[in-house]
Amino acid sequence: MRCTFLVLVLLSGIALQLSRGLNATDKVGQGSKDKDQDSTLDLAALASEIAALWEGKQCYAEPTAKNGEDVISLACNAEYSAAERNKFLDFVFKKGFVFRRESYTVSGTTGHYWYRLEWRDGQRRRNLYVRMHIISQGVLWGARRPPSQVAIYVDNLATADELTAWQTLGIPIAFGLKPDENAKELAQQIEQYKQEAWLALDPKLSSLTEEDSDISLREVLEQDLLANYFKDALEQTGDVWGITIRALNPITTNVATVRALFSAIKAEGKSYVLLPVNRHPALDTTAHVMGMNAQRVSHDLTAMCARSPARVWNFIRNQAKKGRMIVRFSARAKRLCAYTEPNDPPRWQHRLPPIEHFLWLHRNCPTRKKFGKLNQPLSKAWRHFSSTPIACSNWFSAIRANAKRCTWRTLGVDSPVK
Repeated sequence: MRCTFLVLVLLSGIALQLSRGLNATDKVGQGSKDKDQDSTLDLAALASEIAALWEGKQCYAEPTAKNGEDVISLACNAEYSAAERNKFLDFVFKKGFVFRRESYTVSGTTGHYWYRLEWRDGQRRRNLYVRMHIISQGVLWGARRPPSQVAIYVDNLATADELTAWQTLGIPIAFGLKPDENAKELAQQIEQYKQEAWLALDPKLSSLTEEDSDISLREVLEQDLLANYFKDALEQTGDVWGITIRALNPITTNVATVRALFSAIKAEGKSYVLLPVNRHPALDTTAHVMGMNAQRVSHDLTAMCARSPARVWNFIRNQAKKGRMIVRFSARAKRLCAYTEPNDPPRWQHRLPPIEHFLWLHRNCPTRKKFGKLNQPLSKAWRHFSSTPIACSNWFSAIRANAKRCTWRTLGVDSPVK
């Protein structure tokens, strides 16, 4: 009897342990199932979040696969400096990814970046690759030197003959229009040539009024003559991409008159200003304080065109290696620095820097190359474009739309101001 009781107690203990083990196994299985559900990775949503890191920029990302591994391909027309890189890494770290490897190649304005990240899928670790194709007019992260970029500005354009002569160079050019009765027609012709038309201003005391040539700066401000002067000049040229301050004079070297001029420019919805090569603190500081999108002429080659035109394009080619530069020519120098006569051999032809180095002051699409293979997924097109120098910034939009031509984009700003 006593033995039977001990056997029953032993069997009941074994049954209790078995029931606890089954419950624990069920909980573990349910927890593992929940964990597997939580560990699933939504690549499409993740790609959208990565593209959204460059808010307001032209960025497109899509999930792909290579050799059985998950890949997110990103094409972006935006900056990728140390700040943008830290922002991207901060995002992936907060998502729980572990950084494993980074490789990159930078050539001019184009950068290719490849990241290998690791994440936990249930009980195993998996890789996620992120590859980026970045085109930026700024210095890319990892670049050893700034990209070679040249912007040609032809000042004080007055006739169609001058426009035709400079257009024969076959490069992007920004033309500064002299405000007169022919300016609006020239501006339309420049727009048809897919070039940029700027308004060249040279505000002098003698040009503000016809009645009194000895007018003072105080009277200029009190009578608001600069606003009227700018409106009249803008009416003569029509809509332009920006404004050029041609030279330093008593008006452009006085803080009060410069503020009045910039206020008149901003009142007409303009903000892009090209400053002369000579610096002056009143002009520079006022442009910075008033938030003007100001650029400065790097080299004025008008005198070089007159003295030794054969050296001009060699000089530009050598200086372009140092980074971005803005070169000013006078429109009258067309017979010296531009090809005009049929019997005159083009002296500049063998000295001209590579065409992809040229850009505009406001927008940039240096070459108009055809895209080639577009009717294919981004994962396949990546190999084609990564090995081909593409100057157009938004080639990924062309891939999606199967476009055949390069489209314009704004240089260094979020939205064009025309």
